Amino acid sequence: MRTAWIMSGLLAVVLAVSAVAQPGGPRGEGRPQRGLGAFGMGGGMMGGMLLNRPDVQRELNLSQQQINQIRQMQEAQRTAMQEMRNLPPQERRQKMQELREKNDPTKVLNESQKKRLRELELQATGPTALMNPEVAKEVGLTAEQQSKIQGVMMEQMQAMREQFQGGGFGQGQGAQAFQQMREQVEKRILEVLTPAQRQKWQEMQGKPFQFEGGRPMPGWGGGGAQRAPRGGQGFGGGQGFGN
Repeated sequence: MRTAWIMSGLLAVVLAVSAVAQPGGPRGEGRPQRGLGAFGMGGGMMGGMLLNRPDVQRELNLSQQQINQIRQMQEAQRTAMQEMRNLPPQERRQKMQELREKNDPTKVLNESQKKRLRELELQATGPTALMNPEVAKEVGLTAEQQSKIQGVMMEQMQAMREQFQGGGFGQGQGAQAFQQMREQVEKRILEVLTPAQRQKWQEMQGKPFQFEGGRPMPGWGGGGAQRAPRGGQGFGGGQGFGN
């Protein structure tokens, strides 16, 4: 069951990587997207999930009032999204975008907290954050380098999907296999960068932070290693698998 959850998250990531890498991205507007999501996708998914973690809340020195406001905004968004299920796809996308902007949890943060949260997003996401056009631009990646990184991502995800479909994962080995592949992906991505770009990437991450239970697994933002998502939370919610 745990392996199936991992693969469902990874396959969703493959689709997101492909969409964001195309001109205009999933929003069809051809501009960098705000925030980082799982594996560096746009939309602030990772940041929103990190704000639910007690260790991150302490690192940002959030007040109880801020924590309460964030919870209220996220709950309002979940409720509203449930009500949109039956809308036509185009209308649903538009309303979801409006909803995300209205309930952006970073609105309750001060500038110092926003800066540190972005650093933690980059640390949690790892080098795959370079798939985000905004991050790629800041690091100074060329179009050729971005294409190479996309190729690395797609190739590694395809290899994992084939291994999963071929029964290559034994019971309980999904998280370990994912960790090994994530390390391979990140190593290959960093090899695409020049020494100056790698230094810039390190600087962008700020002071190293030790996530309790290990770095969040893409697709789930909670802390605590080896805990599977609760029923019905799927990609982008629930508890995480640590490193």
